[in-house]
Amino acid sequence: MAEQVANHGGNAGDTIDVLITTSTRTTYFNVGLILLSLAMFILAAYLVQVLHSGGVVRVKRAVTLLIGPANSGKTTLFRKMKYGKTPGGTVTSVIPNEEECKVGEDTYRVVDYPGHVKLRSGAEPFLNRALKIVFVADSLVFNQNEKVREAANFLFGILSNRLVLKDRVPIFIACNKADRMNAFSPEFIKKRLEKEIDILLSTVGDLSDTKGSEDELVSITTRPGEPFKFADCLSNVTWGAISGNKGNLKALHAYLSSSSTATTSTTTS
Repeated sequence: MAEQVANHGGNAGDTIDVLITTSTRTTYFNVGLILLSLAMFILAAYLVQVLHSGGVVRVKRAVTLLIGPANSGKTTLFRKMKYGKTPGGTVTSVIPNEEECKVGEDTYRVVDYPGHVKLRSGAEPFLNRALKIVFVADSLVFNQNEKVREAANFLFGILSNRLVLKDRVPIFIACNKADRMNAFSPEFIKKRLEKEIDILLSTVGDLSDTKGSEDELVSITTRPGEPFKFADCLSNVTWGAISGNKGNLKALHAYLSSSSTATTSTTTS
């Protein structure tokens, strides 16, 4: 009899162990299921965000982006901002440079993006991060039609970029090499670029007749259809003469220290 009771007690203990093990496994399974569901929810939310934003995620706008045609003096300017001095001769960058740079008494996170035509398509992630944009133009070449067209095309691409338009990222046209005797004035450069961009808008408008609704043009000014003026741009566009080589950065410093920034600290790209 005692032996039967003992066996019965042993069987009961085994049953309890099984129940505990089963309960533990069920708990682990439920926790795993909850975590999996949470991960799927986060992934779904992320994908919805990407789809609604044209394929790019939101990031914080926190950098000053130096951008412009090749040989306009961006890297020389960047090194002047970073080290307080410039190297001798021409400096060309083939990869983006990013550093903390000082202008006046203020420090900024600055990206120097290469100006070569073949590399321009890779600028979008940096446009997505830009709190302010500095378009560096070579003040010496604005009597050369080909160079003017190149600069206008490049600048038009930035002005019409959906990331720049969305957050109204301000743009400073830094008319570099202003210390040279044959440098053109910012006002002259402004008028040349306005004329070329107006031609571009007319051309794009003519071509848009053959496009579908998905390729509908996005206006870059508050007065679409009228002659292009930088004063009408959705993004605030300002101008100034600078010399990266000689260290005359007063106009640039005024722009960087101004309160004009993108309308939001984050953007979708």
